[in-house]
Amino acid sequence: MKDIKIGACDWGLPGAGLYATQIAAAVGLDALSLKIGLYENDYPITQPELQKIYLSEQQKYGVEYCAIALNDFDNIPMHARKGTKEYDIVWDLLRRAVRTAKALGVQVIQVPGFAASEVKSEEDMEHSARAFQYLCDEAGAYGIAVAGENLMTPDEFKKMHEMVSRKNFFLYFDSQNYHLFRGYRELDILEGLYPYMCNQLHVKDGTGAMSGGLLGTGDSGFGDTMRWLGQHGFSGYILLENYYDQLPLRAQAQNPYDLLRQDIEILKKAIG
Repeated sequence: MKDIKIGACDWGLPGAGLYATQIAAAVGLDALSLKIGLYENDYPITQPELQKIYLSEQQKYGVEYCAIALNDFDNIPMHARKGTKEYDIVWDLLRRAVRTAKALGVQVIQVPGFAASEVKSEEDMEHSARAFQYLCDEAGAYGIAVAGENLMTPDEFKKMHEMVSRKNFFLYFDSQNYHLFRGYRELDILEGLYPYMCNQLHVKDGTGAMSGGLLGTGDSGFGDTMRWLGQHGFSGYILLENYYDQLPLRAQAQNPYDLLRQDIEILKKAIG
């Protein structure tokens, strides 16, 4: 593959984001995806004071912030109904996400659709699509894309894509989630949804556990995924999402930074 930047999700690095920019630079990563944080902490990275620190770190270490993840949607349903407390939280977060992405120069807002935000009904899809439309319209004014990460089949995501109907709305692909949580073949998802993907994706691996092993050592078909992407000319950002200081992966080494460095080398070989 050509024109690939290797990065990581800050929440998977040792320390779960603490000093992520410095860590990324020390191991030679090009980019980071940043989590927006939790409602209970008032979404720390949306605060101008912390944004100044992140921008200072970026200038010092030269690591790009390529995405911001609205991780609290695992806990708060993006499709919350009007009149509920969760609805007010969701729409406040959407507004903050755009301001934060603009302030940090981020090109993609990544929206997870798992747990509380998983779409389980037609009504869930309609409310989610409405939120995506707002986010796309507001972010699009600054040239920012919006990408949904979820466990939808190609037909299900195509339906969502049609309902959102925005040029800056994409799929955020993950190399393990579909297989681990749904038993899907990762290549089937790629073949069905590649035209809808943004220029970023997550990679992790394991057998029977999320992020349970170094890349290529699990049963997700990581090698096949990388070969398929190479054959189809993927370019952009490939972001590590293994959790290096968490079990079960951390049991494979005394030092989680050694695991991180190993995964970087595995990924470099996989992309050629």
